[in-house]
Amino acid sequence: MADKALSDTEVHDLLHEAQSLLLNKTVKTENGRQVLSAAIRDLDVLQKALIIMSEGTDPLQSDREPSLPRA
Repeated sequence: MADKALSDTEVHDLLHEAQSLLLNKTVKTENGRQVLSAAIRDLDVLQKALIIMSEGTDPLQSDREPSLPRA
């Protein structure tokens, strides 16, 4: 049986949960620390992007520019 489709809120919650699992970890190597730090930053960016997309506004677009139709 297929799983139920996730809502935007559920996707955001999963991203937050993944980020929480990675925070405050002690890492033995510099390579591991850098990769873990990048993953945490990327998850934060993805959470914020989802919020912006859900609000339906483009913060990079001025009020005078018409919005492009979404594909």
